[in-house]
Amino acid sequence: MTPLNTSSRLLSFSFKLMLVLLLAYLLLSGFYMWMIGGTSIYVSSAVLLTITAYAFKLGKYQKLCSVLNLLISAVALHFSTAHLFFSPVQFFIFLPALFFVLLAFARLEKVRGLSKVLIFISLLIWCSIHFTQLEQLQAYYKTQHTGESWQQYGAL
Repeated sequence: MTPLNTSSRLLSFSFKLMLVLLLAYLLLSGFYMWMIGGTSIYVSSAVLLTITAYAFKLGKYQKLCSVLNLLISAVALHFSTAHLFFSPVQFFIFLPALFFVLLAFARLEKVRGLSKVLIFISLLIWCSIHFTQLEQLQAYYKTQHTGESWQQYGAL
């Protein structure tokens, strides 16, 4: 095995590991935020991204899953704006779905590599936005003077 071949395998493994960790964080914190009174758009989007990533792992139905993910994410964003639960920053949860479509339909290896990097960057941005909104929800519950912790107040 040459060092170049080993480094490409290591890079591929580390990308997949980071993708799994980011999606796991988004799923768990999305469920948590939904349980304490936040919006459920994070949970649904994270589930869709997980299904799409799994389709890419299987190597089947990549185009179908990525296009359905894009359409369902667009519908979720539309309904979240219609019901006033939307902040313009939440548009970033739409970007990974868009980049998965780019990855599914790309033929050139450079475009596929670029779309993988863009998926990773958009998931990092999404995680930071989600963390910030979770802190905002925590700050909101601190204003409620009930004597309980913010988790107890939100979950009840």
